[in-house]
Amino acid sequence: MSDTMTLYQELADRLRTANVAESVTTLVLAAFQGDNTLAAVLRGELLPTLPAAAAATDDGPQVFLESVEATGFRGIGPRTALRLQPGPGLTVVAGRNGSAKSSLAESIEYALTEDSPRWAQRPATFRDGWRNLHHVGDREIAVRLRLGTGQSVTVRRSWAAGVTDLAAATVSVAQSGVTLPTGNLPAWAGPEDRHRPFLSARDLERVVTAKPAELYDAIAPILGLAPLTAADARLQARRKEHDDRVTALKAAFNELHSRLGTLDDPRAEEATRLLGRQAGRAKLPELAELAGGADAGVDAEAASAARRLAEHGLPDLGGTVDELAEAEAALRKLAGTEAAIAYRMADLLWGALEVHRDLGDQACPVCQVGVLDTGWREGAEEELARLRTATEAVRTAKGRHETQLKRAEGQLEDVRKIIEPALGALSAQLPQQCAAVEVALASLTLDEASWDAFVTAHAGLHAAAAEWLARRHDAWQEPGAALRRWVEDATVVQARADELALLTTARRELGTVMDRMRADRFRVAAEQSEHIWQLLRQESNVGVGEIKLGGTNTRRRVEIPVSVDGSDETSALAVMSQGELHAFGLALFLPRACSEASPYRFVVIDDPVQSMDPSKVDGLAEVLREVALTRQVVVFTHDDRLPEAIRRLGVEADIREVTRREGSIVEVRKNLWPARRYLEDARAVAVAGDIPDHSKRLMVAGFCRSAMEATAMDRYRAEQYAAGTPQHEIDAALNAAHSVQDRLTLGVFGDPGRRGQLYGYLNRLGVPRAVDTVQAVAKAVHGQCDMATADMVASTEALVRRLR
Repeated sequence: MSDTMTLYQELADRLRTANVAESVTTLVLAAFQGDNTLAAVLRGELLPTLPAAAAATDDGPQVFLESVEATGFRGIGPRTALRLQPGPGLTVVAGRNGSAKSSLAESIEYALTEDSPRWAQRPATFRDGWRNLHHVGDREIAVRLRLGTGQSVTVRRSWAAGVTDLAAATVSVAQSGVTLPTGNLPAWAGPEDRHRPFLSARDLERVVTAKPAELYDAIAPILGLAPLTAADARLQARRKEHDDRVTALKAAFNELHSRLGTLDDPRAEEATRLLGRQAGRAKLPELAELAGGADAGVDAEAASAARRLAEHGLPDLGGTVDELAEAEAALRKLAGTEAAIAYRMADLLWGALEVHRDLGDQACPVCQVGVLDTGWREGAEEELARLRTATEAVRTAKGRHETQLKRAEGQLEDVRKIIEPALGALSAQLPQQCAAVEVALASLTLDEASWDAFVTAHAGLHAAAAEWLARRHDAWQEPGAALRRWVEDATVVQARADELALLTTARRELGTVMDRMRADRFRVAAEQSEHIWQLLRQESNVGVGEIKLGGTNTRRRVEIPVSVDGSDETSALAVMSQGELHAFGLALFLPRACSEASPYRFVVIDDPVQSMDPSKVDGLAEVLREVALTRQVVVFTHDDRLPEAIRRLGVEADIREVTRREGSIVEVRKNLWPARRYLEDARAVAVAGDIPDHSKRLMVAGFCRSAMEATAMDRYRAEQYAAGTPQHEIDAALNAAHSVQDRLTLGVFGDPGRRGQLYGYLNRLGVPRAVDTVQAVAKAVHGQCDMATADMVASTEALVRRLR
């Protein structure tokens, strides 16, 4: 099963084991799968089921470093090759500063990762100076890797002669001699960031210079929890959308409050009341209605009255008054005519008939002489019928007048019902116009003149009310729109409050699981770091406790508890020396490079000895011996103390020496035992034909003396180290021995006070002319040497062989 699928399954199992709510678990797993899945689940869709990954058929490749070839890159001019044995073991590449040994280390790193911490966060000149000034023509780096299966992979980066941009290299990858398509890499390639097999001096400096988060980021990839970090980032991004919306809503809430407070408008007062003091408690439905133009307070009554004035016109009372006047004129015209008199008589007779119908026969109530009886009734009814026919015109005119009068009085009442409430509502806003209408209304009768006066006053009020409404609408338009926008945003925030709570819980639960998984996975690496520190610390009084990765986001950090002489301290930086910090950096980063999950079975370490005291160098040799049992370890160093410690401690290692000659010609050769190297140099000088004889003798004597002293010093260090002598005492004794005799005495007896016994000891060794040779190389320091070079070399070789 792939690492990602394994991690996904572990995450799901841990969430369910912790009894996390199913909705939260689903959301966390959706975030693990990606942004699209997270968005879909938040929309209510089901969580997709990931297809089960096929189980791996093998444990993955084991990649070793076989060679690096560089041309025209940094300190390397003509083509230079470093060939290695691709398998577990220790290789030390030594060379003085400026010998281009670091250029070889950088060549490996850049070819495989296209970067180097040596250039990171430094001026551009560190990157721009990659082209060797002594080389013209094409430039190239080729790194050959060997897989445990026997297959080879060559990564090649090349630049044409005129190319100055480091990133413009042509990259090719060949597997077992077959060039892969451009952009294709072997399936195992790529995890350099997670299991970066390179430890540069820059890496080790991070312990001193890096910020807590940077140090965390340099170590955390080893845990393989990057997909969880990505899932958390997705949840955080979604949650931030909500948080930003809430933050913006609160800011707009405060701004809206301030804006409404400056308005002299009852609606603003009502909106302020409905908003309340907290955005989360605002009354959104009422605010939405108000934002849409609803009225509020006393002003609302006036606005309503003004709208009624605009919506309802006056009755056509003028036409009614005209018709009433015509009806009255018609009645006046009939007054005094026989028809009018007959109409009155018919009314009188009709009244008498009504009395007889209700009361029966009786004396006439008018004259008190006649009798209202049945006979009278019959005659009266005949007369009434005649009179009605004769008075039809009068009756019609009178009916028309009565109808017009009722109609006019009704319309006048309607006018009063419309106008009187409007006057009360608008009197504060439009006092002048309302007063004019009120006067006209009080004088209004059923005549044309009063009606015309009223219509004129009403028109003035109507126009003023319309203008007031327009001003009122314009004044509220922007505040109302702002209020409406805020209500819309608040409605969205309110509707998605549950989603925000779910995201918050999901992040918290994922964080809890991540903390536990991180602690469980880092425990192995932390134990390795503590073990390495125990080997490196040697005589240090600084102890390191359980190292932990802590915090999240911007607070992420590496927790390094330390103690000094058993007393706890809070900060490693406060108590460790520069050398201790570099040693601790090695302890911290080496487990990352040597993780069992890494396909890289090699680790390249550049300049690890910086600022280390001799005891730490011995500890480093022991660490390298241990790591080299299962890993291919390639160490680049300018410090001779590491090769010396390796030889003295009997650490099995392949030691190479890098030299750089004029024109950036770099050579890599086998680094011999120092005495043997000095002797080879002495032989080379002895047979040289272009050196004067006297000078040749002095030069050979110098090489022979160095061979003797190196042998004696190595012997003294080894014996004292085995006896448990503190390193500083060993160094002090060696520094106090200035002559070749003093150093031979230390190497032979371990006691500088026994120098008088040295020559006797040398005579007993059976080495021909041993004492003569020692004396000869000692005199050569003062420019005197009479001993033949061939004899001197032969005697020195025999002597150092016996002293080893």
